[in-house]
Amino acid sequence: MENRNSDLKRYLTPLGAWALAFGCSVGWGSFVMPGTTFLPMAGPFGTVIGMFIGGLVMLLIGINYFYMMKHYPDCGGTYSYTKNTMGYDHGFISTWFLMLVYIAIVWANVTALPIIFRNLFGGLFQFGFHYNVAGFEVYFGEILLSFIALLVAGVVCVLGGRFSAVTQIIMAVLLLGGIVFCAAFIFTKGGSSITELNPYFSNETGQIKQVGKIVLLAPWAFVGFESITHSVEEYRFDVKKSITVIVAALIAGVLAYSLLALITASAFPEGYISWKAYINDLDKFSQVEGLPAFYAAKTYLGNKGIVILGIAALCGIMTGLVGNLIAASRLVYSMAKDNIVGDRFAELNESGVPGKVFLILVLVSVPIPLFGRTAIGWIVDVNTIGATVAYAYTSWSAYKTAKKENYLPMKIVGLSGSIISLFFTLYFLVPGFWSVSELATESYLILIIWSMLGFLAFRHVYMRDEKRRFGRSTVVWISLLFLVFFLSMLWFREATKETTAEVLVNLDTYNEEELSNHGVKLTLNEIIESEDYMASQVEMVNDSMQTNSMLQMVTILIALFIMFSIYNSMMHRERDLEVQKARAEENSKAKTKFLSNMSHDIRTPMNAIIGYTEIAKDVENMPQEGAEYLDKIEASSKHLLALVNDILDMSRIESGRMELDIVETDLQKSMDDIRNLFSNQMKLKDIDYTVTCENLKNRYVMCDSNRLNRVLLNLISNACKFTPEGGSVRVTLTQLSEETSRAFYRISVKDSGMGMSPEFVDKVFVAYERDKDVTGIQGTGLGMAIAKSIIDLMDGTITVNSKKEEGTEFIVEVSFATDDQETIKAEEDAAASTAKLDHTSIRLLVVDDQPVNREIACRILKKFGFMVEHAENGAEAVDRVKANGSGYYQGILMDVQMPVMNGYEAAKAIRSMEDPGISKIPIIAMTANAFKEDIEASQAAGMNRHIAKPIDISKLIATLNEVLTTENT
Repeated sequence: MENRNSDLKRYLTPLGAWALAFGCSVGWGSFVMPGTTFLPMAGPFGTVIGMFIGGLVMLLIGINYFYMMKHYPDCGGTYSYTKNTMGYDHGFISTWFLMLVYIAIVWANVTALPIIFRNLFGGLFQFGFHYNVAGFEVYFGEILLSFIALLVAGVVCVLGGRFSAVTQIIMAVLLLGGIVFCAAFIFTKGGSSITELNPYFSNETGQIKQVGKIVLLAPWAFVGFESITHSVEEYRFDVKKSITVIVAALIAGVLAYSLLALITASAFPEGYISWKAYINDLDKFSQVEGLPAFYAAKTYLGNKGIVILGIAALCGIMTGLVGNLIAASRLVYSMAKDNIVGDRFAELNESGVPGKVFLILVLVSVPIPLFGRTAIGWIVDVNTIGATVAYAYTSWSAYKTAKKENYLPMKIVGLSGSIISLFFTLYFLVPGFWSVSELATESYLILIIWSMLGFLAFRHVYMRDEKRRFGRSTVVWISLLFLVFFLSMLWFREATKETTAEVLVNLDTYNEEELSNHGVKLTLNEIIESEDYMASQVEMVNDSMQTNSMLQMVTILIALFIMFSIYNSMMHRERDLEVQKARAEENSKAKTKFLSNMSHDIRTPMNAIIGYTEIAKDVENMPQEGAEYLDKIEASSKHLLALVNDILDMSRIESGRMELDIVETDLQKSMDDIRNLFSNQMKLKDIDYTVTCENLKNRYVMCDSNRLNRVLLNLISNACKFTPEGGSVRVTLTQLSEETSRAFYRISVKDSGMGMSPEFVDKVFVAYERDKDVTGIQGTGLGMAIAKSIIDLMDGTITVNSKKEEGTEFIVEVSFATDDQETIKAEEDAAASTAKLDHTSIRLLVVDDQPVNREIACRILKKFGFMVEHAENGAEAVDRVKANGSGYYQGILMDVQMPVMNGYEAAKAIRSMEDPGISKIPIIAMTANAFKEDIEASQAAGMNRHIAKPIDISKLIATLNEVLTTENT
């Protein structure tokens, strides 16, 4: 797999990578912890054995890192592996805790300098102002010392490339070399023997447990060895060689810790018979004697030994600073490349490193020395937990990847690493869980704050996530929420425990003072018994709180599990709904496309049928029988067109895509048009047909006149069909009331026809329903459903009253915004003026790729006196218009679906011509594409009007008159 990014310079050799890994994992703690922790816990031999086994355990974790490096050779390490195998939510969480690790190690090394220099040089740097933070004296001189170290490390990192690599190599070699040299001298020429380091263990019994405690400190001891995974894009060697680098770094780390433990146990001040007695009284010593490793170096090598080990310790601090700053910078850089943090953090300086990231990291670390070692120690305490979280994520990613590849050995290693890392996390996190020491109460609070900040940071990232990569995993956030609850419980427990112990001590002191005031003096045994009793009471409180805390944790865990189960079910249901919605939308689009194509394909031959029928009716000497046939063909064609329109309208209604087209409307004129439209049909059936308007004070309104007419057409058409000869149909428009700018109306369509059964009355507005009792009358069963949908869209109501053999009445109640009648009157006057238009002086261009359509359009237009020319496609039309120049054509009738150049493209081409006499020619779309979006598309292309095929001759001529009159005026 190739590296994702080639901007980072390839500068790291295997030796440079080793220096980076070793320098990050072995720092100031390796010189101090043997005397304060390792030897009291397990003795020199127990420490060496434990470190060796711990190194093997970390090698297991390292194999998982190596396996994932080969699959994802990108900077970012755990973040890269986790996001690719488990998603970005898990990637973010692993990164959030890993950043705490690297920052905490940087802060730990910066604040370690004052401790080492106090012991080696006394008060040399204790000058200037000073103050106390949590029991630690902070001096200006020591703050300045920490600032200088941080600045130097920052400069080394910013210069980057070979400079930082060579610097890290030199310091790592001095670190390991100084330790090895001192150990070799002490146990050879110094006269000390490893076999004389009695006692070998801290206690004579429980040696396996002692070794086990050292093994469990492995994540703390070796954290940072994985830092090279963040620089994999900068390797100058094959990624496959990185396993050798990891092994070499861990061996060096085991050697450094082991030799320093042996060095520490090799010497003790006069008056002490063993290292154990010396270590037990270590808090009584200061300066060099307060650092047993340095005391041993001085004992065997004199001041030269202090210098050698001091240089090694200083190099350990600087390698930790440089290495962890580099690891943190590449982690941020990787996230910046994924647009998770600001793009500016992905910018590289001239040295090919993310200089701005280093600047931010240094600036964030600058205030740290001001808080002193004790307060920073609370943060340092939690960095191991962050490391074990990262190890668990990497190991699980390795397991998932191996499972996908069905690679059994790595499945075992990955699963083992996950279990071990989880165990490490619990070991350091849960007090009383066989751990060597409990976290400080403040450390729990810091973890809680860091977790809460993680929630806030994730919210920020989630809100900026345009690619929808985050928010896909509920497990990770439920787990983090549980961690916050769990940590809160532990923090409360530890805080209560401390308060309880303090209260008991205060009570004991008070009782002793009261007894003394009353002349009662306790013997030494009584005082010891009293202190033992108080200690037992504190322990009892501690045990009780631990039991109750565990029960509380289990309760919270069960509650969270139930909540997660419910939430997960809800999310699955929501995802299912989203999938169904997406499929429905796809089906809707497919259905719309299908119906649009079918509409076009059906309307095209129907245009020929209706057009030729209209033309044939004008043929001279047409036999009466032939004329009757033509009338029947025309009626059947219009019925078929009505069926097509019904199906298309119903489809648009079902998909929720029908919209109202609000225009100025004269209700009186609409009712008059309805009367005229059906008068002949009613006469043929001898139906008493009346259309009346009552109390019509506001005849001019704003409404969708076409769809209102569609409703009336459906209602009156049905009334005509279902009313026998000699019956009656009454259509009444009544204005019910008037409010400010709005009027309410009722429309009644009442017939004396056959009526409907009660069962069908309930289903009359349901699509595709037809009365089974009615035969011989054609229909789709969509008319009433469409009418109901239109009235609903107008926020009105439609009801029906009907009885068998007694007739039917449909009642529509609706309100419209009223309009100024002068507007419509002006439009009516303009429409009337079109009748005076002289068609014989007007030349039109008909553009259509179908010869039949061209012939029909040309014949109809010539019938009304127009001069007509035609073109077969849009490109030919554009050429004709351009060639004939301005004023030659007064209008263009343009089809849409054509080869070479379609109608939209042709219209745009004409509109873009420089000659305004050409670019402003009226263009009317005359197409079988009859949907609303087709009308909008024609308008967007610059066309003046849209006429759907089959051609409605009266509408065609009216539209031409309107457009041409408007153009002439």
